[in-house]
Amino acid sequence: MPSRCPDKTVIALRQQVFRWLEQDSGNTTCTGLNQAIRFLIAFSIIVAVLATEPVVRAEYIDLLTVLDTIIAILFLIEYLSRLWIAPLRCEARPGIRGVIDYAVTPMALLDLLAIAPTILGIVSPELYLLRVFRLVRIARIGRSKNLQKSIKYFNRIITSKKEELQISAIYSGIVICISSVMMYIVEGHIQQEQFGSIPRCLWWSLITVTTVGYGDVVPTTPAGRLVASLTAICGIAVIAIPIGIISAGFTEAWSREQATED
Repeated sequence: MPSRCPDKTVIALRQQVFRWLEQDSGNTTCTGLNQAIRFLIAFSIIVAVLATEPVVRAEYIDLLTVLDTIIAILFLIEYLSRLWIAPLRCEARPGIRGVIDYAVTPMALLDLLAIAPTILGIVSPELYLLRVFRLVRIARIGRSKNLQKSIKYFNRIITSKKEELQISAIYSGIVICISSVMMYIVEGHIQQEQFGSIPRCLWWSLITVTTVGYGDVVPTTPAGRLVASLTAICGIAVIAIPIGIISAGFTEAWSREQATED
């Protein structure tokens, strides 16, 4: 009988770790451990971003290395803990099969990618891509239940407004194509390098319609400027229409959800 006590202790600890790391689908609160993990993710992203700046890297290389190592160790502990409690997850298979099933899920693979750069950096610390791969840690924010709910909510809205958005996309394509052809006609023979073909004009039209307006390519003739003005005006509708459609979808979905709760 006494030999069973350690087993009970391990089981109790495993269940406690599960409660700390895994949120109930019906619970919107976040455990203290998960809040700490979110802070660690945000901090690791800041460190990874700062490490890409040559001046900062040259001045604080030792500090950045220590911080990155500590972060990787903490992420490794979290990763191993999640593997340990994987069989306790809803609908998970028992034993090692549940661990393997979890290990190949997108979230588990992202967790592994968050650790890999530091481990590989021990072998090849000068590998440039490792600094880039550290930024993969930002994807771990997707573990947030609230964010997952928001993404699903947004996807449902896009799906419900699919036909309206398709009409908006067709309108945008027509505006871009017509303005490209018109600009080619009025400016193509004058600025052959910038507007000498319709594909070149498509770049200008896309940038103008989306109201970005880099200014690297501009018309010089009165007719060209007229076309540019009309394109810019139409571009307002190109941006406003899909925004209005999506906003209406949010309003309708929110009203339905409130009515359901009432």
